Amino acid sequence: MTAFCSTRSRRGFSLVEILVVVSVIGVMAAISIPAYQGVMRATKNTESEDFVESLNRAVRSFSLGNWDLPVVPDNAATTDEYAALRSLQFRWPASSLKPGSPYFSPKYNPQASNSTGEYRLRWNGRTFEVLRPGTVGSGLLKTFAGADYTAADYVFPNGYKPPGSR
Repeated sequence: MTAFCSTRSRRGFSLVEILVVVSVIGVMAAISIPAYQGVMRATKNTESEDFVESLNRAVRSFSLGNWDLPVVPDNAATTDEYAALRSLQFRWPASSLKPGSPYFSPKYNPQASNSTGEYRLRWNGRTFEVLRPGTVGSGLLKTFAGADYTAADYVFPNGYKPPGSR
């Protein structure tokens, strides 16, 4: 029997063929990477706006069932964002149960941030708004991988009452 494969029938790619393929891949990458970055930026903008809208629906539900949140905005700190958020997450005890409470998931536990390179959610005194990268100000850090949701609910201190409660 003859050898499985003779040396004359073996062929590979020439150096020129390999260089042409690598060059074509490089050109395609140079075109697609900026387009991909634009798509990701648009996706993050849309997701941030949708998330803020869900927070603001909770603010409206809280206001309809209780009172307007009397949280004064503070652009230099995040105490106002946390005060508004925790009011929305509070589950009223059975003795003074409010319909719909909690108005927002108690599993949402974001970090504070004043980084101009991140998306942040800022309380403006009536609603939440998105601070996009490049905008100065502090707010709740908006993550896009779900890291701001925890397995356990936020634990409220004993005797907690939302701002403005009687």
